[in-house]
Amino acid sequence: MVRTPGFHPGNRSSILLGATFKTHHMVFSVLNWNIHGTRHYTKTDFNKVTPILGKADADIFCFQEAQELRGKLNNFNRLRALDRVFPKNVNDNNIILSKFPIISSGEIAFPQFADRPLEEALWADIQIENKIIRIYNCHFGILGAGPKQRADQLKLILADSRRHDGPVIICGDFNTTIPPAGAKRKIVQWFHKEANESLFLNGKYFYGDERYVFLDIAARAGFHEATDILKSTWCIPPFGWELFNLKLDWFLVRGVEATKVSLGDYISDHRAILAECVIS
Repeated sequence: MVRTPGFHPGNRSSILLGATFKTHHMVFSVLNWNIHGTRHYTKTDFNKVTPILGKADADIFCFQEAQELRGKLNNFNRLRALDRVFPKNVNDNNIILSKFPIISSGEIAFPQFADRPLEEALWADIQIENKIIRIYNCHFGILGAGPKQRADQLKLILADSRRHDGPVIICGDFNTTIPPAGAKRKIVQWFHKEANESLFLNGKYFYGDERYVFLDIAARAGFHEATDILKSTWCIPPFGWELFNLKLDWFLVRGVEATKVSLGDYISDHRAILAECVIS
């Protein structure tokens, strides 16, 4: 039987608790979650996410900033038996786990889009019955990288996705932090050391919200976003301040219908995305 987590907004304890739905051989659930944070103002104690991970019950997991989980995965009964994809570089912190067979996998290295190295993106081809779905797990640049560099990262993933004829999911923490032009933008730009040059797309300064740039780029490649584009997915812990209402976490689909999508509560500095999916 395919299982999906019971996941209900406003109920912290329910974020990953097991629940069942009607059996459907082409239905599967995906959990996408940045679990940790590494900077002093967003770092989440691993002990805080441990109880949730111990109850995790999805079919496919895409974790970002999972540096501690990588070394402690075998401590979790539900997770240690899953097929897994780890990055080659121990400094990259994405993980893909799957109850279904992972038949191939790899990484996408980004060119020198920014002043500092960018974390590579993971991908996995997963067999669900007689279909093969490709899933990309991404953690885009933030410090010293701006909308231009992140847009270039997304375009590279989208171009790679054309190599796969079947259903595709592109998810992760895209770090789409830039709000519309104004005082808030100046604050975010200064805080993340994003150069003025990074605010030019196609040779023109863009004044809008970065999330709509991503939405347009994805749509032109045949993808749509499964979550509410206006919902914030990031906060400053432990206060839960959704500063500037930023949508950092994405779940782009092509050839897949996300029939039920929920956002978790703030256990780390990011909301988890849980999607019940049907292959179109």
